[in-house]
Amino acid sequence: MSPAELRVDRVLGDGPFREIGEPRVAAVSPDGRLIAVGGALAHPQWHGQDVSARSRPHPGWYPVGVYRTDDLSCRYHLTSRWRSNTIAFHPALPLVAIGTGSYDGGWAYEGELLLLDLDSGSVVSLLPHSREVRRVTWRDARTLDLVLAIPCDEDEKRFGARSLAWAVTRDDWASATDGMLRPPFGADPVPDPPRADPAAAAAHLGRLGRERGRTWSPRRTVWAVRGLSDGRILAALEGIGLECWSGASGEPLWRVPAEGAGCQITVSPDERWALALTQTPPRFQDRGWTTDPSMLRRVDLARGDVRATETETAATPVVVTARADGWWALRDTRHDSRAASGEALLHAPDGRPTNTVRLGRYDLINHFFDIRYAPELLFLQGREDKPWRDKWVVAVDAPEGRVRRLFPLEWDAARGGHLYGGAGAYLDDASGPALVHTGVVHDGAGLLPGNAFVVRRAYPGGAAQWVFIADHQATALDAADGIVYVVFNSGELVVLDARDGAVRLRQELRVNGHRVVPLSLSRVAAGRLVIGTLDGRILDCTVLT
Repeated sequence: MSPAELRVDRVLGDGPFREIGEPRVAAVSPDGRLIAVGGALAHPQWHGQDVSARSRPHPGWYPVGVYRTDDLSCRYHLTSRWRSNTIAFHPALPLVAIGTGSYDGGWAYEGELLLLDLDSGSVVSLLPHSREVRRVTWRDARTLDLVLAIPCDEDEKRFGARSLAWAVTRDDWASATDGMLRPPFGADPVPDPPRADPAAAAAHLGRLGRERGRTWSPRRTVWAVRGLSDGRILAALEGIGLECWSGASGEPLWRVPAEGAGCQITVSPDERWALALTQTPPRFQDRGWTTDPSMLRRVDLARGDVRATETETAATPVVVTARADGWWALRDTRHDSRAASGEALLHAPDGRPTNTVRLGRYDLINHFFDIRYAPELLFLQGREDKPWRDKWVVAVDAPEGRVRRLFPLEWDAARGGHLYGGAGAYLDDASGPALVHTGVVHDGAGLLPGNAFVVRRAYPGGAAQWVFIADHQATALDAADGIVYVVFNSGELVVLDARDGAVRLRQELRVNGHRVVPLSLSRVAAGRLVIGTLDGRILDCTVLT
């Protein structure tokens, strides 16, 4: 019988205000019953992988949540393409004005003015063109005072300032429509208003949480999850290199803190230890390009112990590639000219380094290729002069270090597309051995609808046996018992038949009625999945049939 539904049984790592990540700005309604919070979740990218590609239009990555102050439940949750700078509740109507935006780094001050209707949940964008909104305040029920950034750099000479004041008086705020406000050309120059104060917003949330008997602390970016055979759940996220949750009670068992973010988890075949990869100081950034070294810890999975002799700082940022028998490799992920050789250091299951292989320069958009259960160490390798071009799937023999070309990443020679790598799994069923992996077809206009995919490839020949087409990038994949599980940055889970790619389930992931963005996925047992989210939660789920 085909799966019919995914049920979220419990949410690990949950807590108040979880939807908004790190708070930037907060405002309380006139009656004190609601608090609106603009936050920041990390950009979905780390030094080994980028999973931020969505086809347009898409809602953006910056969250805003409206919460009830009595029980801290989330009433509305939305996202914007730009960060929140300012929020103001209407003095009489059930409306919230939200100003967003930032400088693009080279020319324009981009953003929008959003108006959220608290009765219907509908949102309109009031400005006809992108413009950073730096401050919003309601002077009275009819008048909205705004401070906008100048449109672009050249306007600073014209106005003698980077901020312009504008007052808008209307009687129809309750029936606002998209683009109905047109800023005048000659708005009044004013000094730049104070920037959003994240520390003040965090203090406000912490105080509100304590008053309600709840502890607030931010969590973000569960980049990796793994299910163990005894039901325990491992996770790696910002500030935590590795944590372990009980499969029975859902309680945390132990944590290994990290300065930075946990990015990958590699579990030994006997499940006695795990290798936890974290990004070392300076603090893990919202964008993943870095030349700072990574840190690896070998963690005893019984108690979470890390011995000093089993903590290693890599010479460079690295990603971990593993094969099913416990051999693993660290690949240099530096993308600059200093890393032209793109070395990978092979390790025996006991952690002993054995050989160094040159695979060519790596970048986080092109070369990520994380294949679970693989019988060989698998990588993507491009041309020597242009490593992002004409990539092949290659196998590296251990311990010898011999590199063998298996098949081109692009399976359609007529298309000749520039493909990016992704996540995947090795399987061997009645149709023979195969890799099922995700990826994206590059286009200069960005990700186009239909240019994301999941594909089954015969192994080791590489012939495509079926292809599932998607509009948004897949973030993680797992496969077992004839079923392929895939999550996408649109918030969707797709379950496919491993034999023919037939869709057995498509479902948007929601917690308490609000959409979440999945970053990681692991099958724990038959019909049971765990999913790590951008906002720091772990969903323990059952696939119902």
